[in-house]
Amino acid sequence: MFSTKRFALLSLTFGVVTAGGQSRIRDEGIPKAEIAVDYSFMRANATPGKCGCFNLNGGSAEFATRAYRNLSVVADITGDHARTTSIPDQALSVLSYTGGPRFSYPLRHSQRSRITPFVQGLAGVVRGFNAPFPNGNGTISSSANGLAILVGGGVDIAIGHSLAIRALQVDYGLNHVPNNANNTENLLRVSAGLVFRIAEHKRPQA
Repeated sequence: MFSTKRFALLSLTFGVVTAGGQSRIRDEGIPKAEIAVDYSFMRANATPGKCGCFNLNGGSAEFATRAYRNLSVVADITGDHARTTSIPDQALSVLSYTGGPRFSYPLRHSQRSRITPFVQGLAGVVRGFNAPFPNGNGTISSSANGLAILVGGGVDIAIGHSLAIRALQVDYGLNHVPNNANNTENLLRVSAGLVFRIAEHKRPQA
């Protein structure tokens, strides 16, 4: 449904080019830590090679701590639910726990960095439940666990020293849970919300 390699390549290329193309890395305005609370919309498929598409709605929470210059470490928890999937009247709930690196690049405006684009790559585990999941022995379980991957980025807009709006975040996702085919589901996550910033980082004056 989605071009995995193309989306991941574009995201990673943006981060590498931004980081390597500047003689001086701009890290002013990156918080030492932040907590984001977002609304999450997912478009997913359940049948590999076909769309079989359906929508999920829910929310996510992210905690990020600045590690070095423009690099931060991110932990993400996302929960989404669909009342019906590609199988009529079959619900599905998913809960994922992922973490990984983020590269941010604040844009200077009026002596202050208010707009901060970022790219990130996260990996962890996903738990699907409230739906039938096939086991290898021919039985069915009401829940299943698997590998979860999220690659994407977004834009934060500061509206104060300790508050920002996550105007948009888009991630390509890959979940590995049983599905009677290749045990892989593609998804596109779109989210937006609020970011609570803790102790914004500032470069010391020369």
